[in-house]
Amino acid sequence: MVEQPDFGKRVREIRRARGMSQSDIAGEGISPSYVSLVESGRRTPSRKAVLAIADRLGMTPEELSAPQPDEQRRLHRLDLVGRLIAARSCQLSGDWESALSHLRDVVQEATTLGAEEVLWEARWELAATLGRLGDATAREDTLNALLADPLTKTSPLLHARVATETAHLLRTSGRLQESARLCEEALRCTDALDPGMPERVQAQVSLASVWLEGGDWERAGSLCDRLLRSAADLPAGGPRATVLWVVAAHRYVTERPGEAVDLLDRAVALSPGADAQRVRMLWAAALLNQAAGRPEAAASLLERTRQAVEVIGTPADTPRLAALETLVALGRGQTAQASDHARRAEAGQDALPVTDRARCTLAVARAHRAAGRTEQAETAYKAAAAQYETAGAFRFVAAVWRELSDPVASTGGVDPVAVISP
Repeated sequence: MVEQPDFGKRVREIRRARGMSQSDIAGEGISPSYVSLVESGRRTPSRKAVLAIADRLGMTPEELSAPQPDEQRRLHRLDLVGRLIAARSCQLSGDWESALSHLRDVVQEATTLGAEEVLWEARWELAATLGRLGDATAREDTLNALLADPLTKTSPLLHARVATETAHLLRTSGRLQESARLCEEALRCTDALDPGMPERVQAQVSLASVWLEGGDWERAGSLCDRLLRSAADLPAGGPRATVLWVVAAHRYVTERPGEAVDLLDRAVALSPGADAQRVRMLWAAALLNQAAGRPEAAASLLERTRQAVEVIGTPADTPRLAALETLVALGRGQTAQASDHARRAEAGQDALPVTDRARCTLAVARAHRAAGRTEQAETAYKAAAAQYETAGAFRFVAAVWRELSDPVASTGGVDPVAVISP
């Protein structure tokens, strides 16, 4: 005999823990809809059905039917929550490897226990930790698991948040069409929400960023104009700063560098604190000021970027910072120093998003050219063009080829190095 709904819950928990679908449990005499009825507690299975379900789960009927005391389950959940908190403490202290170990254990045990809320939070934190450690493949797998999670599917806010985060990851790997699709999916999830909700704003910013990198500057401009009109109604911190940042990128590519610099400087002022987004924003502002012919402002922002990298930087920030130092040195006519920085910009690029690799490579190409190393410069220019092509940034590919063939004629236009979106 089995007790419902406990038996059905137990079947569902074990099936999910094994990565099986209801169709995997079904078979002769048992349909997927019957399994669904059993799992929901609306149908008490016959002994024959219990035997079949247990066999497909690789268990004995006794193991499958054994009750799980509520108190034991409650204690297990409390233990998982405690370990999730411990993982977050490791994140705050910068011990990302320990956080990773904790979170993977929590995900595995929460899956087995069927602790769905804890599992969702653990996967979300795991995705952030994997991103910090530069493991893009595992991070994408984790985000895809979150997209498929029932909690995500039933909550528009959670769905929008996960879809936007996944879209950002796809954009950094050059998969712009997939990224745009997920951004649009996130926006559909938030249609009924307040226009100022952070999840909706972030989805719009991400979609504008995809269009900017893909060269669809007209559609990006229309969206950026709407975002800018709503910026004053957003919180003064991160959301408003991010909007100003993406609008600045659009204004720059449409050859309004003065407006672009002013917008991005405002974004930096609105975004205090120390996190990875802050470091990237400082880097973007320094590069934009340098490209817009404001070397003193670029040098000041370079120093602030250095300080931020020293405090919270990752290994991936080393080549980014070196590329910025290369370009600032070139702007000052310091060819030897630029070459030294360029050597560091060439190293450690594997963990960078493809567009960031292209920026670093382009900075290296310019340092080679300034030092008279013609062959090395040509090789680096071609590599940068190939990297932008991989990213789907075809307008920037054309700009790199123009610079390679005629550096004098290419000055004054859009500098691909300076186009950095949130």
